[in-house]
Amino acid sequence: MAMLDIKSLMHSRIDEMFATISGQASDGDCQHALKRYLMSNYSDLASLSFWLGCNAEVFQREAVPAADLVDDAYFEIMREREFEYPAVRPQYSTINSRQQFGAVVEGASL
Repeated sequence: MAMLDIKSLMHSRIDEMFATISGQASDGDCQHALKRYLMSNYSDLASLSFWLGCNAEVFQREAVPAADLVDDAYFEIMREREFEYPAVRPQYSTINSRQQFGAVVEGASL
């Protein structure tokens, strides 16, 4: 891959990320787009470093930990969303199963 190809690829990844998050994108969509962008950006940096003569392995090795930063950044938003809606409480009956169904339910004894 030539350096100009790498440059155009990096620009196209930025355009792709902004196209994904524009409009009415949810937090999950934005998180996924940012994570995908970071991982692919590190891959592109590895390709670029190959042409510059440095060790491309370093960028490849750091791609996943860098993408994990996105999860950390969205952690607070996701935790807040867990407590945003009231918890659903199961309905409990004062009647036990023997009183409701009897001693035999479809051939099995309780």
